[in-house]
Amino acid sequence: MTTNPSNGADAAEPYSFEWVEAPKDIARYLNSLYILRTGPQGVDDMMPAYSGQLLVTLRGGGAMHFGDGRDQRTLPAYIQCPLTEARKFEIDANSVMLGVSLNFRGWAALTGLPVNENHDDYRLVEDVLPHEIAVRIAAVGPRVNAGEITERQALDELADIVRDGFNELPERQAQVIDTTLDWLSASFKPEIETLLDRLPYSERQVQRLVTQFFGAPPVRLIRRYRAMRAATLLAMPDLDPALEAEIRDAFYDQAHMIKEIRHFTGRTPRRLMPKEHSVIKDTLAPDGYSSVDLFGGNQDQALGKE
Repeated sequence: MTTNPSNGADAAEPYSFEWVEAPKDIARYLNSLYILRTGPQGVDDMMPAYSGQLLVTLRGGGAMHFGDGRDQRTLPAYIQCPLTEARKFEIDANSVMLGVSLNFRGWAALTGLPVNENHDDYRLVEDVLPHEIAVRIAAVGPRVNAGEITERQALDELADIVRDGFNELPERQAQVIDTTLDWLSASFKPEIETLLDRLPYSERQVQRLVTQFFGAPPVRLIRRYRAMRAATLLAMPDLDPALEAEIRDAFYDQAHMIKEIRHFTGRTPRRLMPKEHSVIKDTLAPDGYSSVDLFGGNQDQALGKE
């Protein structure tokens, strides 16, 4: 594994992410692994419409506000279901949490839960995963706190546990998930007809299957990933003017762009400037997010990736 730590959490920085690249043999299931540490001030921020996560709380904790009056505290070991829109959260001062960020392949392979019925919520690991896997996860935190293993060793152990917990996806599921991910990565405005042409199912079946595995039908997925890709690119320093124009052309007008980015990321473009240090920027950056290629399609050449 390779590590990409951000600045340490201290009085000047309210938090730090230490991103750890997923082991190659399970990388197709994960965005990344990470250690999140908060400083003496804690964190009060927004989480973008992020994919599902397995989390272990070593110290402290926090709360996520899911809307409709549902506020949930973090747990010693739990699963955060995929988010369909940005959600407000707080993390207490001097907290330490280990995270395994699952992409949509990983969510299906580890939990088997339909996303349209399991989103914007927390789940106990013992309610979702096989008993043996849940017991192993629950033991990680106490072992760190007892001094038996370090935080990094604990993260390696979580990778080993989820490796054992992944089930091979049925061909039908893998086909729908992978094809949809490739389709979403193609451009700011992928055509739904293109997805229908690539999948051997009726339009009604495609709508149902995509909603099951992603928590939303194709038309809403376009909105979600257009907003997150736009937010990520607009936050980059020295953005090519032609690429910025392409981003803005993907929306009806400036007001529409601001509204969509705020809904799915919790920020306006003005608050996603290159020097801003935020959970949103870190989670949507390449180290934190690989479920959909946020830099895919026609943007590759402008970003020097081709």
